[in-house]
Amino acid sequence: MRSMAWWHGIDARKHVVRNPECHGCIRFMRDELEAKSSTFRFLNEHLGKKVNKLRNSMLTQRELDEAKRYAREAMEKKREE
Repeated sequence: MRSMAWWHGIDARKHVVRNPECHGCIRFMRDELEAKSSTFRFLNEHLGKKVNKLRNSMLTQRELDEAKRYAREAMEKKREE
């Protein structure tokens, strides 16, 4: 994903974020790649679920729960603003 972002001139660190912890988050990279790269969209559609499953298998249930909680809280703060 980083190679494809580099190829398309995407730098996730340039995004303005409300939370300093989100600076450089790969979600920004992924969102831009979705918009700019048909190759990325194809790969994400066909391999994305398998990659997510592999990533999740490397985390404990506690880590997954914490990540989901953190994402929910970040989205709630965004809606309040």
